[in-house]
Amino acid sequence: MKTVLSIASLFLLLMTSGCGYKEGVKTEAPKSYLYFNGNVSDIRVSIDDAVEFNVSAGEKHQYAITPGKHIIKIYRGDSLIVTRDVYISDGVAKEIEVK
Repeated sequence: MKTVLSIASLFLLLMTSGCGYKEGVKTEAPKSYLYFNGNVSDIRVSIDDAVEFNVSAGEKHQYAITPGKHIIKIYRGDSLIVTRDVYISDGVAKEIEVK
């Protein structure tokens, strides 16, 4: 009889230990950043041949970008002055130097 009670108690213990509060994990959307240093006066930037935009210099002026491989093109006036292929990991801020 003690064996049956021991097995039943063990079985109940195992059954109830699987029940409990389940906690989810919250993850942020993947995001990386670009920032530009150097002579950024009168430049426009295009990422993956998208619409060009003006930028400001310094690490405080970061531009969000999806992680992965990108083609960065920098124009001054009508001239293409920088073309760079970059790979940016998730959560990384990449500096692009403009001369």
